[in-house]
Amino acid sequence: MPTEDVKENLGFTGWLVPRLVRTLIRSICLTVSLKVVGVDTIDRLESAGVEVVIVFFHGRQFLLIGHLRGRKLGVMSSLSRDGELQSRTLSGFGFRIVRGSASRGGASGLIGLKKLMENGYHSTFAVDGPKGPINEVKPGAVYLAKKVGAPLLPLVASAKPAHIFHKAWDKYMIPFPFSRGVVLYGDPIYMDSDLGEEAVERDCIRLQEVLIKLQKEADRIAGY
Repeated sequence: MPTEDVKENLGFTGWLVPRLVRTLIRSICLTVSLKVVGVDTIDRLESAGVEVVIVFFHGRQFLLIGHLRGRKLGVMSSLSRDGELQSRTLSGFGFRIVRGSASRGGASGLIGLKKLMENGYHSTFAVDGPKGPINEVKPGAVYLAKKVGAPLLPLVASAKPAHIFHKAWDKYMIPFPFSRGVVLYGDPIYMDSDLGEEAVERDCIRLQEVLIKLQKEADRIAGY
């Protein structure tokens, strides 16, 4: 959990920023002409009582927040000041937040997500976060999927026209109002139970190849 110092230091910012960000996301998502491809995949898994680890790239989260709203999702947020702001923002959409990161408190974060999945929640991972390199899959999502025995579910998004923050490491994309958007699901990726370093690295590469291919297809559909 965040420390009291973090909570106090946020002050008025901690109240205002999450509300502004949620308003921005809701407002833009309402105007985007969104094409969703493959949503029946997650619907079938949910009907069968299967929890999944939803995986995507860091810079393409904007449309996914609006699209996934209403599902039972667990999200890991870092223990930093930015993580506290993210936690307050996403909890306002109904997501369950677990605090931790790959660099600090990661183990406790994964344990928290594992517990949520045991209680009927999906987990979500921006697999190349929190600091990149861009499109390079880190092991957290793969490790969790293996540990829980859940499939990975690739998910990508694109939009055109959109503003892309080219100076940011993740090239974060924010759709323009009334743009064309696409959300594209891949096929579930089932993991073995091998938690050895070589096996996890192998499956990270496998997932990375799938996500990059899907992202290119989403960009093509959006018109890039």
